[in-house]
Amino acid sequence: MPGPTDTAYFGPSAPAGAADVSRGRPFSFYLGIFALVLTLPLIAIITFVTNRYVGAERTKLEAVSIEANIDLGLAVERDLIALIAALRTLAASPALLDDLPRFRLQAQEAMAGRQGRLILLDETGRDHLEDRDPPLPAAYLAALRRRIAQGSEPEISDLLPAMPGHGRQIAVSVIAPASEIRRSALVFAIQPTHFAELLQGTGLLPPHRGSLVDRSGTLIARTLQSHTYLGRTIPQMEAMTGAYGRIDAVNVEGIPVRRFYRRSPVSGWYILTSISQSALQSSLRQSLWLLAAVALSLLLTACPCALFLTRRMQAAARITMGAARGLGQGALIQPRSTGVAEADMVCQILADASARLQEQAESLRNSNVELERRVADRTRELAQSHALTQSILENTPDTVKVLDAWGRVIFTNLRSTHLTGPEAGTSLEGQRWADFWPGEGGLSARRAIACAQRGASSRFTAWRGLKGEAETWLDVLVTPMLDAEGGTQRILAISRDITAQHRHDEELQIAKERAEAASVAKEEFLANMSHELRTPLNGILGYADLLSSDRSLLPSQRHRIDRIQDAAGALLAIVNDILDLAKIEAGDMTLQMRPFRLAKLLDDAADLVLPMARSKALSLDLALDPAIPEWVEGDPERLRQVVLNLLGNAIKFTQAGGIHLGVTVEAVAAGRCRFEIAIRDTGMGIAPERQHLLFQRFSQVDASNERRFGGTGLGLAISRHLVEEMGGRIAVESAVGLGSTFRLSLDLPVTEEPERLLKEAPLACNAFEAHVLVVEDVALNRDLVAELLKVLGCRVDLVGSGEAAIRAVQETAYDLVLMDEQMPEMSGTAATRIIRALDHPARHVPIVACSADVFAHQVRRFEEAGMNGHVGKPLTQAVLAKALIRHVFRLQAPQLDRPAEARPDDAPTQACDSVSARSWLPDARLDAALDELRQDLAALDADLRDGSAPDALAARAHALISTACMLDFPRLGRACQDFERAARSGSGRAANDDLRRVIGETLAQIDDIRPAGATQADRHDGPGGGHPDRILDPASAGQTSDVPTFR
Repeated sequence: MPGPTDTAYFGPSAPAGAADVSRGRPFSFYLGIFALVLTLPLIAIITFVTNRYVGAERTKLEAVSIEANIDLGLAVERDLIALIAALRTLAASPALLDDLPRFRLQAQEAMAGRQGRLILLDETGRDHLEDRDPPLPAAYLAALRRRIAQGSEPEISDLLPAMPGHGRQIAVSVIAPASEIRRSALVFAIQPTHFAELLQGTGLLPPHRGSLVDRSGTLIARTLQSHTYLGRTIPQMEAMTGAYGRIDAVNVEGIPVRRFYRRSPVSGWYILTSISQSALQSSLRQSLWLLAAVALSLLLTACPCALFLTRRMQAAARITMGAARGLGQGALIQPRSTGVAEADMVCQILADASARLQEQAESLRNSNVELERRVADRTRELAQSHALTQSILENTPDTVKVLDAWGRVIFTNLRSTHLTGPEAGTSLEGQRWADFWPGEGGLSARRAIACAQRGASSRFTAWRGLKGEAETWLDVLVTPMLDAEGGTQRILAISRDITAQHRHDEELQIAKERAEAASVAKEEFLANMSHELRTPLNGILGYADLLSSDRSLLPSQRHRIDRIQDAAGALLAIVNDILDLAKIEAGDMTLQMRPFRLAKLLDDAADLVLPMARSKALSLDLALDPAIPEWVEGDPERLRQVVLNLLGNAIKFTQAGGIHLGVTVEAVAAGRCRFEIAIRDTGMGIAPERQHLLFQRFSQVDASNERRFGGTGLGLAISRHLVEEMGGRIAVESAVGLGSTFRLSLDLPVTEEPERLLKEAPLACNAFEAHVLVVEDVALNRDLVAELLKVLGCRVDLVGSGEAAIRAVQETAYDLVLMDEQMPEMSGTAATRIIRALDHPARHVPIVACSADVFAHQVRRFEEAGMNGHVGKPLTQAVLAKALIRHVFRLQAPQLDRPAEARPDDAPTQACDSVSARSWLPDARLDAALDELRQDLAALDADLRDGSAPDALAARAHALISTACMLDFPRLGRACQDFERAARSGSGRAANDDLRRVIGETLAQIDDIRPAGATQADRHDGPGGGHPDRILDPASAGQTSDVPTFR
């Protein structure tokens, strides 16, 4: 408390009787606590270090005991092992049986340096070396005689009872080999002093002690010189469990010790080392004395320092509190020194604060005058604003209501009375706003009020019928008006008439539903059209493919078949274009991204259209940028479709000159390649004002060209969409009479060569020798599929309905089921679901949809029904071969089962890109195929050399195309295709030389694969190298069920 001088200095003191607000502890208390806090960490650190030191000392003593235990055990075990080895050597000595004097000499040499007695006992228990009874206990001798009879292993006894004149001893016995004369045992009796010397020789020093205890817990020897406790039982032996460990116990002298024990694997005895508990605690006692001394010295040093600091700080505190009281009473304070820098700073701050308070009091008086003036101005402005707001509310076309927090109306504008008010003459104020709304509108209004009460805005739409008028639709916004604490004070409800907009939305919804229905109808029409067109095309192309492989056809007949194939292929191309367009419009067009070689794709595309260009005497150039990455990632089939379409158009509309196909790399960076494919022709060209029609659907630049060259006008539209789906763009540069250039720019990721997609086929699988069930209701398609499968070497059963298929798979084990979809009575998907649900092994049979339904959603429906795959009509041998490879032999052939996306012009390329027959044909079948190919090539080469008729040569070349591709000779397949087209167009001389050169190269390759004259026995000695064709004439009878079977 300040004294009299403080009161005179700082101003009047507090009034008498004023309450003392200081209820805290004195400053000295906190200073003492601070000193204690500073001292405690130091004491804690010292305690921690002491504890670590004591622990380390204990650990060191225990480690010494453990090492000593190991050393003692090793010394005892080495001695016993050496003794047993010496006894074994003596027991095997021949002198033991017929020359005891010589045996005694051998025993003296073997036991030299050992303290003990050697005894030779027979089955009667007599010592033959001393010719008297041995000085051993009777019980031990009886057990030893039994061991002699049994011929057991060496044994080390426990400490034996004392015998007259011999004391206590340990016996080590070894049974001598049995002889016709007698059975005997060698026993070496050892005095315990021998082991005491062993233990004392290890150099174990106090406070550590070592002991040797037998299996019964009897003390055999100690490291101490005294033998007082020899033969006593060690206390707490029952606590020593396991092969080794430690326990706290008392020794034979009654002293508490920490005992470390280990059981000897040689003798079964216990080796003990121990250290007294007093020795373990000695370091702790020393540390405690040291800790007490340090703590006392710290206490004696800290107390005087704390007392001095307390008095100094109390004086500073008294002066500071006096200054604070003066500031509270409004007095002007002058600073005073306290001797403590921080307290002086506080006094200075209080003095400055008292001066500022005086200035602020004067400023506050002036501010009050100014504030009263502003309040008057603001009141006037608020009145004007209220009048303006009221005018806006009364004239707005929306209804505005202000509700209280419980939803009762407290304000409305004039529009509210017209739209949502009651009958004339009644007032809205005080009524519940939600009661104005009929039906669901009232429920929505109550929800909106509840939402506003929680502080959130909401919106709903409802209708009202007013005064006999038609119903009116209102859009209502309900928002809370919050107070300063964030609670809902008022609720604002604004309604707007949206009757016209609501009617418009209903009309739009009706129009949308009609458009969707029309789209669904169009998609169903296209799907049905595709199915109905592909079904007859399946028979046309399939049988034409079978006829074209017949080598006995006349040239005129083959020419007619080619015309059939060309016409059917053109029709299939139109169907594919329409389906692609439908996929684009439905959003079902998806890209199948995978690694491919861009250069090879362009080269194959050029090879494919080269015969078409040669038939019109046009040149076709291919220029590839050397910087093209080998592998890129994209959809190669769709890119090939675009390039072939552009090349086909260029050849179609070019009458003289040539076509140039080039690709240049614009940039390769960050794992991507941006390149441009340019296709330039010397055709008729396109006028600039007509170029915008190029990429429109069902449109051609000149209508006369449609009649002259044909076409649907969809190719470029589809190509543009595919390029844009790939993230690229397509553009054209052309002028009338100067030709056209189409530029295709793409940006594709650069990738590595993919891993090999084909897995090894199972060794038990033979080439296409599969049992296949064909489910097809149309007889023409059934016969076609049977013929195609027969050529591939399959056995075929035919059924015409889903019910028959369900019965057939349960009666016969099939390798594959080809299932049509649209059949009377039961569809293919329904039959598949029933088969998959059977409690029969047939539920696991592979089922492949064989249908003209090729839309993406239709294929998904097949998969959801449980089918393993899908092949689309029309069918070819290559398509069926891929299906067999994939679903029967489990080989993952690339680009399988994509008939909807395949193009007719791609067939030769796809055939040569299919799985090579070399990877799955058995050796015998491969030998036969190569021999047949060698003979056909030799015959064709001879006809070419002799200049046979062009039609006959073209027929022979056509017959070799599929064989060459199946046996992985793609160059031969392309050469035969080029020659066939050139021969039929009358320009086969250049193609003749090319084909003969390729024939020579292929014959050399065949000789490398299998030399001429090699037999199956040269390659395989065992059975299974081949298998006869198991598909027979379908006309035979003998069917025993309703499942027609080819026998």
